[in-house]
Amino acid sequence: MALLSKAVINTREDLDALVGTQEHYEFMQKLKGSMQRKQDVQVYPEGYNQPDYDGPKLEPIWDFVEDLSTIERFGFVKSDFDNVKSE
Repeated sequence: MALLSKAVINTREDLDALVGTQEHYEFMQKLKGSMQRKQDVQVYPEGYNQPDYDGPKLEPIWDFVEDLSTIERFGFVKSDFDNVKSE
């Protein structure tokens, strides 16, 4: 039976141990992708979504915002990903 499990990567040390492997490449891709997230930037009036709100229904306005918290957890800064190609 083939072993299909991949290494567990919880720390920068775990990731550094995989340098040069497909797993390292894939994890770096995921980290790069984590640098932006979608956020609702709609401005909602006070009391919106409360049971007694009787104003108009507003649709969310989605925008991408930078979020470096995940890469920082692994000890990276944004410029570390300048040479990581996006898929």
